[in-house]
Amino acid sequence: MNVHDIEIWRDGGTITFILDADGPTSYFRLRTPLAGEPRLLFCDERALQPGSDDEAAVLADLRSWFADELSEQLGAALDRLDALPEWRNLRPDLAAALPLHHIRTVIRCLEARAA
Repeated sequence: MNVHDIEIWRDGGTITFILDADGPTSYFRLRTPLAGEPRLLFCDERALQPGSDDEAAVLADLRSWFADELSEQLGAALDRLDALPEWRNLRPDLAAALPLHHIRTVIRCLEARAA
């Protein structure tokens, strides 16, 4: 499994990524929080029902990938990113942790409504 092409839009926080899992490769988009709650998750432009089995499957894949990617160094970088009031001119180690930070945001969003 692989998660790649992780980006955040300048619209206030839409996060996009591609997930290569057991099935076909899918393009995901988690809508900006500025569009309201719940933040809808789209798979190939199809909105997934919040808290659905489809979302649970994506969450499981993202958790697995995140756990495999997370190292002690990246974990420390995530903690430093969380402590910063704004992200400007980031050091290379912090910039390298941004994709993981974005996916962690998606995971936390999906976990909050799965509970």
